[in-house]
Amino acid sequence: MIVSLYQLTLMIETLHRVDQTEIPSRLYSISVACSDNFPLALHAHREAGNVDRASNAVRLYHIQLLWLHQKLTAFCTEKGIEDRSTLTALEELLERIEFLFKNDIDPTTNLPSHYRDKISTYVYNRIPAIFDRLAKKNIPLVYLHEIQSAIDSLFEEGKIPYIQYRHQEYLIQLLDALAQLAEDNRQRKNWHCRFLILMINFNFNHMGFFNRWKEFYQTDPIFMENLLRFPKHFSCIRDFAYDSNRSSLLKLMCEYVQTELSQSQQTSSEKDDEQFIHSNFNGKELKLWLHLCVKANITRSSEKKEVAAEFSKLIKTKEGILLTPHTLTKMDKSVEYAAAVRILRTLNNMQAELRELFPDLKS
Repeated sequence: MIVSLYQLTLMIETLHRVDQTEIPSRLYSISVACSDNFPLALHAHREAGNVDRASNAVRLYHIQLLWLHQKLTAFCTEKGIEDRSTLTALEELLERIEFLFKNDIDPTTNLPSHYRDKISTYVYNRIPAIFDRLAKKNIPLVYLHEIQSAIDSLFEEGKIPYIQYRHQEYLIQLLDALAQLAEDNRQRKNWHCRFLILMINFNFNHMGFFNRWKEFYQTDPIFMENLLRFPKHFSCIRDFAYDSNRSSLLKLMCEYVQTELSQSQQTSSEKDDEQFIHSNFNGKELKLWLHLCVKANITRSSEKKEVAAEFSKLIKTKEGILLTPHTLTKMDKSVEYAAAVRILRTLNNMQAELRELFPDLKS
């Protein structure tokens, strides 16, 4: 198919070499070539050996056609040519090819300027009324401002993400969905929740929008966690995204919530750890140690049950377990011999340490 564009390519590429007086004639020839090319392109497509080859031929042809449109647009702008008839002929050829081979066009291809101007006019004409009605439903204004900012960025030259063919359908359907939400007159609905579900389903993964959501999460984490409790319940539209090179909005939200919950649990665990004494005794050893402390009058109370109640709140075994007062006071000498050996070894070590610190101590 791309071979059929050879003559048209040659005429546009050599435009800058043409004398000023011959430019109108050359532009007319280009218009005729655009009209004549469509049947040539169809014939070339039919000659393709298989579906994959035909699809690839369409993509290469389409890319070349876009490049020619860019070259011709730049030339007309540079020369101050106001007559758009030649550009219109090329754009009509482009539109006919895109209509016929829509499924073969690469959706990530950058959108040409004339399409960008059309969709821009459409979007900006609809936004004010939609946003006014959404604001009346108490949709947070910061969300609406971020949507506006994201759309502005798409139409700003050189900004990433670049506006692409896929954005035409994306923006139209997004505005249709927002308009439907704005015009819904039912009472007692959680519009904030419904709005967020809509934006998740449309994968509006603009970082500014996501950052505003994070701020709302910090003020009401329970609401946001309940919203995301069952991610599979969302009906995310396949291949839809504000930015196709970034993780989906749903994934960004779920990962953020998981990180926040993990950090919260870690902080809570660290605070809990600060409230306890972690011993190196197992349960039997700790019970025997308690018994000795009471008998040796180390504790203020001489009542074993009272001391056990305090131990049960403060001192953990080496496994990190708090023993109950009942367990701490229950003694069984027949199974605690090994614990006694360990405690005796510990006491001997303590005695040895004291003698090393204070050599003059008497036996």
